[in-house]
Amino acid sequence: MEHSHRELLISNILPANEAKNVNGSNFARSESHISNSSAIIIEAEACRQRYKRLHPKDITEDEKDYKTLVHTIQPDRLSAIFKSKWGEGSCKTGLCGLKEEQARVYFNVYGKNEITPPKRENIWIKLLRQTFLGIFNILLWSCVAAEVALILIFSGESPSADEAAPTVKATAASEALAAHSEEGPDYVTPIILSSVIVMAALLQWYSELKAESQMEAMQKLQAAAKVPAVRIDKGRRVDLEVDPLHLVPGDIIFLQAGDRVPADVRILHCTDGTEVDNSALTGESMPEPRHTKTEPVTCPPPEARNLAFFGTTVLKGNATCLVHATGDATFLGKIAQGIKSSRVKSTLEIQIEHFVHIIAVVAICVGLLSLLANLLSPVKRGPAEILQNSAAALFAQVPEGLLPTVTISLMIASDQMATRNVIVRKIDAVETLGCVSVFCSDKTGTLTTGEMAVQDLVVPIAGANLNLEVHNRDKESGKFKAMRSLDTTALCGILNNGAEFKVDGKEERWTGSPTEVAILRACAEVAGGPGPTATLKSKPENYKTFEIPFNSENKWMLTIHGTAGQGNFFAILKGAPERVLKYTTLAADATAMGKIEQQLQDLMGQGRRVLCIAKRDISGGDIPAGGKFEGTNAADCNFPMKDYEFVGLYGIEDPPKKGVDEAVLMAQRAGVKVVMVTGDHPDTARAIAGRINILGSSADEANEAEQLQGSSEFSVITGVMLDSRIPRGDNFTDEEPEDNVKWWRKAVQHTRVFARVSPIHKQVIVQAYQKYGYNGIGDIVAMTGDGVNDAPALKQAEVGVAMGQRGTEVAKDASDIVLHDDNFSSVVKGMEQGRLSSENLQKSIMYTLCSKVPQVAPTFGELFGVPQALTVAQVLLIDIGTDIWTAIAYALQPAESKLMERQPRHPRYEKMVNCKVLVYSYGYIGQLQMLFCWLMFFWATPGMWDLYMSGKSPNDYAVEDFDTDTMGMTVYYWTLVVGQIAAAVSTTTKMQSVFGLGTTPYCFPNNTLNLMFVGEVVMGLAAIYCPPIQSAFKTGWIPMRAVILPCIAFVGIIFADEIRKMVARGCDESSQPRPR
Repeated sequence: MEHSHRELLISNILPANEAKNVNGSNFARSESHISNSSAIIIEAEACRQRYKRLHPKDITEDEKDYKTLVHTIQPDRLSAIFKSKWGEGSCKTGLCGLKEEQARVYFNVYGKNEITPPKRENIWIKLLRQTFLGIFNILLWSCVAAEVALILIFSGESPSADEAAPTVKATAASEALAAHSEEGPDYVTPIILSSVIVMAALLQWYSELKAESQMEAMQKLQAAAKVPAVRIDKGRRVDLEVDPLHLVPGDIIFLQAGDRVPADVRILHCTDGTEVDNSALTGESMPEPRHTKTEPVTCPPPEARNLAFFGTTVLKGNATCLVHATGDATFLGKIAQGIKSSRVKSTLEIQIEHFVHIIAVVAICVGLLSLLANLLSPVKRGPAEILQNSAAALFAQVPEGLLPTVTISLMIASDQMATRNVIVRKIDAVETLGCVSVFCSDKTGTLTTGEMAVQDLVVPIAGANLNLEVHNRDKESGKFKAMRSLDTTALCGILNNGAEFKVDGKEERWTGSPTEVAILRACAEVAGGPGPTATLKSKPENYKTFEIPFNSENKWMLTIHGTAGQGNFFAILKGAPERVLKYTTLAADATAMGKIEQQLQDLMGQGRRVLCIAKRDISGGDIPAGGKFEGTNAADCNFPMKDYEFVGLYGIEDPPKKGVDEAVLMAQRAGVKVVMVTGDHPDTARAIAGRINILGSSADEANEAEQLQGSSEFSVITGVMLDSRIPRGDNFTDEEPEDNVKWWRKAVQHTRVFARVSPIHKQVIVQAYQKYGYNGIGDIVAMTGDGVNDAPALKQAEVGVAMGQRGTEVAKDASDIVLHDDNFSSVVKGMEQGRLSSENLQKSIMYTLCSKVPQVAPTFGELFGVPQALTVAQVLLIDIGTDIWTAIAYALQPAESKLMERQPRHPRYEKMVNCKVLVYSYGYIGQLQMLFCWLMFFWATPGMWDLYMSGKSPNDYAVEDFDTDTMGMTVYYWTLVVGQIAAAVSTTTKMQSVFGLGTTPYCFPNNTLNLMFVGEVVMGLAAIYCPPIQSAFKTGWIPMRAVILPCIAFVGIIFADEIRKMVARGCDESSQPRPR
């Protein structure tokens, strides 16, 4: 075999005379010079040269567009190019296909028949990146590094107090001062902070790995079946089942109805009426016919009807095909290569980056002011203690709990969405989904079922004059009811039908053209189900004697039923109304034809595809001799093709999915535009959009209708209109022509339907909303889709949402979220979850920042002679011991009322951490906390006021003065703990009252947060009364009065915020729509 393999390689690349010499005595010498690997390299170049003949001359190596001439080349020339053999007909007999050795060479040259997946990051590198990179992680690691540096630099230094003790009498006080001010190196803070960062990174890493494993499991379930093919081995025909991965250009394969096309193929032979489903590529739900005729050079490859493309499906008929492109060279592969650009930055990344900038400025300012305050303080401290205090004041402004709060919040949201069959591939997409202001959605398979269904049965009413009666599906059952007036229409639809069905237990399997399946399903419902339908078909009088299949020339299908023994037959004619009606008795009745035409216009105006059906009896002299019917069209039939009786009309469409109309209304009430972007016909798109509330919905009835009437040209925009509006570069820039800018501004404001658009158009539409939407700020766009044609737009959008069942792998790889159940309604519910996550993150930040003011206030109080009110250790006990866990618990907070009745928060218009948040935390709750802390410090601490009024310096304190100061610090700490619990209760809602003051009470629905409140109280009391904790954090025993009085802070803060919420609800500024 190896010998023949090499002979073939050399014969393919050398002239005949040289090949002859090689095959003779010189072959041995050639063996020594041409190794197997070098022969493959030479053959690879020969293959490339031959392959170039299939493409235009101007094509480049890195050509992004799909360009091929294979549909314009005659089959015999293709045979020479691919060195593949085939005979006449379907290649079911005789020597056909590639030689096995040639197929192996081609496999080495072209590789596996698979699209190169997006480059996946090594899981360990991903973990390191998520741990050490990212602006917020860098800020936190900087804090850790600074803490470690302070420990290393000043670990050997300790303050000395006995230098200030001139007499033996002061020795006890000096020892107390030394003991009070002695604080060893702070090892706890860097350890805990590092643990927080690493744990948050591990959680995010685990969540995304789990999503990837779910995706891989789904891909395994959808693995392609083996393909029937034929090859030649040692001069013999070999029929085999080939793994799609091992197909190579030149292979001859056989496809039948229901098969997925495993590569780009040229159709060599097919049965009449063969149809394919190209919706994954084009977005059009209607099946497309296929034939074997060579197309003209002017025909673009996607429109060639002698080609079938990788990833599409054969709906009807059988075909013998030549594989001409595999893997990345396919139409689908070209689109996949075009979407490997970097993804736009998520809104969460934008928000975190903005927040870090604010916190960095605040922290540095506080740190510098603290350094100045320590230098000017009457308390004499060494350089180590001054730097440690200043660093602690700086670190206290950094919300260490934000990172795990963000991660856990999004993980919880991701898990909740997973229960709704929504796989979140990138967890920060959950938050971005909550900020979405425009939903651009594909129609076929996303808003609609992706399956054709009969929606209308139109039948004539018996009488002298023709009148029509329209029957629709029952609203409750979704099926047609069995009615006597529909019997004939149902019987004809069952008998004149190319679809088949099988009942396997409780599962029904329908195969055939989508249109035929739709008619058979509807007629079976009228007949009473699959059982009665099978009985009707099996009756002798209904036996199919003759058939003329549907074809593009006739545009009808004819069947004749009956048996010669009965002596009579009947014919059924079904097809395009204008072709069928001319053979009926109504053709000469202008009035009747006018009524039917009007009904046709009504149905087509609703986006229906309409088929007409008619029948006639054939008896006596009309029956051909011997009952042998013949013919292929009306002209050559040997039986009458006139005087058919009009039976009815079938109104067929790809119907909207259940619940989509309500989901669209829900999104619109939440201030989100829903835009249909489809490759389908404008009339069909307009009709479906109207039924699912995208056009003419009641949500924006007053304003939207007026806008659309004033700009009628923008109500539905087609791809032809977009061709002249595509940006010059890869995206819109500030240098776009003025008229183009004005046009797009109107389009993004008014248009709700884009029809007949290409994949590039879809991407441009998303870019236009991102550039010109939201009154020039740019919309946050979510794109839903399932096809390859949706992939570039999915990648471009801030949130790409792919369908899990119908979706192609290209679309899934380009997405952030995958819907396992292909339910558009789940996306809208996901948007609510995203908003809730965003709200909870903001509330968590608000809560965390509240304590920063009272934490830093004691540093500056010392400038005014106030005794030390809070130590560095106590600040850390509040931040890491209690606040961080409460902040994380916000992730489980349920939504307050009217969450989905507000406008979406735009991250560039309204930051997550904005001036309102800063004013609330620093200027309102933080000030109240500081006020109550100082009040309790002086009022609830025995002897504190006297100590302050004495004007003593801490260097002159007696033992009892240190005890009073320790008690004061403990009261200040305890009051701050109580104040933080009050802040946590207050920040659980922004507008709704927690206790029902003037509205429905929100109460305490988050049990995890409630448990954290208990934990804070227990931790605070342990710090007061547990000796080991007292020693570690410099706290001390306080009387019960000092424990109870700070509860005034809890009541005061909550009461003040309840009043604020009541006033805010009265103003209700957030309910007014912002300019878009």
